[in-house]
Amino acid sequence: MPYNKLSSQLHFLTRASLGGEVEKQVYPDFKEDLDWDSIYELSQWHQTGALVYQHFDEIGQNTGNTGCFEKLKEQSLNQAVFNMVFLKKSIEIANDLAANHVNSFLMKGALWAWLLYESPGLREFGDIDFFLQKENISEGLKILARHNFEPDVYRKYLLETDKVARLYFKTDYQLPLTPIGSQMVQSLEIQWNTSYPRYHYSFDWNELTGKMMSVNVANTVLKVPAVENQLLMMVIHHGGIEQWDKLKYMADFVRILQRFGKEMDWAYIVSKTKQKGFLKILLESLGMVKILTGDNYLTYCGHGIDDRYPSPVFYNKVIFHWENTRVKPVTKSWRIFYFNIIYRDRLRDKLSILFSHIAYLLEWRLIIPKARWYRKQP
Repeated sequence: MPYNKLSSQLHFLTRASLGGEVEKQVYPDFKEDLDWDSIYELSQWHQTGALVYQHFDEIGQNTGNTGCFEKLKEQSLNQAVFNMVFLKKSIEIANDLAANHVNSFLMKGALWAWLLYESPGLREFGDIDFFLQKENISEGLKILARHNFEPDVYRKYLLETDKVARLYFKTDYQLPLTPIGSQMVQSLEIQWNTSYPRYHYSFDWNELTGKMMSVNVANTVLKVPAVENQLLMMVIHHGGIEQWDKLKYMADFVRILQRFGKEMDWAYIVSKTKQKGFLKILLESLGMVKILTGDNYLTYCGHGIDDRYPSPVFYNKVIFHWENTRVKPVTKSWRIFYFNIIYRDRLRDKLSILFSHIAYLLEWRLIIPKARWYRKQP
């Protein structure tokens, strides 16, 4: 099966978002006039508008009369202001959690905007994410309430009963919080695991924090897991859960590799992905970086694998929805389950996922309250 060629529009967005040069085998078949309206719409779906605007600025190109350039310029300025508000709130909460001895760290978009990008305004993110040690969640929620965040209505309902609450924290990995009253930050999430336990990606607090590093975020030093675990968390979320749904995710991945790839402990990364059964997803993901930017990090993972990744099936599926977008389902459960059954390493990994899902569906003490909630909704 051959690799599908990129359209001229996606090729432009890929270069703007990731940098580098795509391999010739996926280069557009012929040069055509770019459809700037299509580029703008795609950039919105991929959440890379600020990166595209920066690319325009760097190459000294505007887009004629379509208004694409001006719309991206305005969006980028707004995004920069929005991100600074988010980051200020992130630092306030991080400091408060630390002062009250709640084991936690800032994670995902709010952290990666500072850690990986030339300017934090270049990375679009919609909420603030903190990882909390599971034993500290109760105290952490009290502190977050002081910052006017509380569990959303659905989770508040599930947490009303102690037995249901215990099952929720056992079977889930995150708790979305919403603001009390009016404020710009509309969403905050806490996590105590890297994904749903039934997908067997789990890293506990000690695994993630065994080696920490200091990051300067707006003149405040925060302690976060070392870059190897940042990469692993990124592959789990962006690859294993979101399936590289958007260029925004690949932009994170490319940047962490470009900035830290040569100094990472790849033996540790390969060992952990083998242990937890997602080495194949890591290799497919590194293959995507190779074919889309020309940067080859597969050499750090073994000999003789450069030409095997990405597989055409993996690449073509990602590129298809990058080109055409895809509808966000009511629940991503089936999409995530199917992807992991296909791409996890060993039969035992896939069977573990299957049996864990069956066990989850048989956990009637949690499933029944969830069903009651959804039945009451209009």
